[in-house]
Amino acid sequence: MLPRCAHSPDAGMSDEHKRKAEVRSWINAWRARSGLAPMTSSAVSIRGVVPQASAGDSATPAAKPAFLSDIGDYVKLVTGLASLYALDMAIKKAFMAAGIVFPSALGGMFGVVVLLLAVGDKAADGILSFYSPALNWIAKWLPLFYVASLVTLPLALKGIAGSELIKIMVILSVGMCATLLFTAQVTVFIRELVKTENKEIAKAKPASPFLSAHFVAWGSVAVASLAATAVGGAGSALGAQMALPFGLAATVGGYLLGNAVPKTLQGLLHPVVVTALVANAGAALHGVVYGVNYDAALKLYYSKGVGAMGAGDFLMAFLGCVIVSFGFRIYQQRETMKRHYPEILGATFLSALFSFFSTAFAAKALALNPDLARALIPRSVTVALALPIATQLDAPLSITAAAVLLQGLLGANFGPNLMSAVGIKDTIARGLAAAGTAGGLGTASLTSKEPEALPFCALSYSLVGILSTFLAATPLVRNALLGIVG
Repeated sequence: MLPRCAHSPDAGMSDEHKRKAEVRSWINAWRARSGLAPMTSSAVSIRGVVPQASAGDSATPAAKPAFLSDIGDYVKLVTGLASLYALDMAIKKAFMAAGIVFPSALGGMFGVVVLLLAVGDKAADGILSFYSPALNWIAKWLPLFYVASLVTLPLALKGIAGSELIKIMVILSVGMCATLLFTAQVTVFIRELVKTENKEIAKAKPASPFLSAHFVAWGSVAVASLAATAVGGAGSALGAQMALPFGLAATVGGYLLGNAVPKTLQGLLHPVVVTALVANAGAALHGVVYGVNYDAALKLYYSKGVGAMGAGDFLMAFLGCVIVSFGFRIYQQRETMKRHYPEILGATFLSALFSFFSTAFAAKALALNPDLARALIPRSVTVALALPIATQLDAPLSITAAAVLLQGLLGANFGPNLMSAVGIKDTIARGLAAAGTAGGLGTASLTSKEPEALPFCALSYSLVGILSTFLAATPLVRNALLGIVG
């Protein structure tokens, strides 16, 4: 019998060969955690272990070194993001020039779907391959582009009486739960009614995990920018300039910390909420060092075009191209969309109608101030479309914006776990309900853990917004709502 070591894969390897094999194994483990392809054996040659190419193999092209593949992916990532941003800007200018009030980003999203359908499968596959790194990057960091308004939410709530604020929170909390469950159940009901074949939707590959390098890098940015603010002194130009990098570091750091929260606690502290809380605290800290009060610090974080660009302004500048990118995800699920169109259209229409009238009746039951009641009616609609609806209802726009954000916050934090608790596991139902109830924040919350739901979320919050706008413009519906709330 041969000794056992003769069968070992390490048999006959020198110490140098073993060290190289260990290095390659370590590198591949790191690359796997980063979501990169493993390094091929040709990338780290171990003479004597890897067979040498024979003369007959000379015509075979050599494997591309791993670092060249990485460079290609990074080039695609930067180019893809830049082109999406340029496309969003071009569409926005075109909409403004044509006097179109419909959100340009949603128009771009549907335009991408139409374009991919028009060019044919082969060309569309090539386009998708090019944009794949950018799409994966957006999916991984999606919540960052929705939290700016949450960070400055305290400013929107100022001036509302405590008793009225309690009523608003009751309406939004109960309304969020009711609309979420109603939309999900209606989705399944319509599917069963029309007997749509329900094929299981494949789970999307989860995003690569965050590395300790992310914490170190963004922590260093936070420390350096805060130190520069302190050196510059209160009210200095340098301190004002540091609001942007410090705010970004606080926001990204909050997202990293949110994802590090144990899963058992994420039902109470979802990463989206942790991100907003940490960014809000970061803005306040920078304000203390810079020598301004809390309100002024939040305005430095997100000036909304009134002052210098803050972290919130920077992130929101990319929200349009993020929404445009959803068109690629919708195209990838085009066959599923085609098969399930009755429940998608039916559920979003009924969800919009239910949200409108349940809010109006709840506000009437609680004797909420009529102005505030009208402002809450478009609570489930994305802000870009909720404000025109509020205008038609003669409601205060600032309260409508705050209500949409509060509803989004509640939906983001509790929505996914609530659906799981009542047994709603269907991907389409979860996507339609999360986005149809809590808009972009609901989308970011759900898809951060369930990326396969993104196409249905994107359709839901765009369709709910469009259908809600149509309903509010219908005299019969608008007069009925105003008759209820007064």
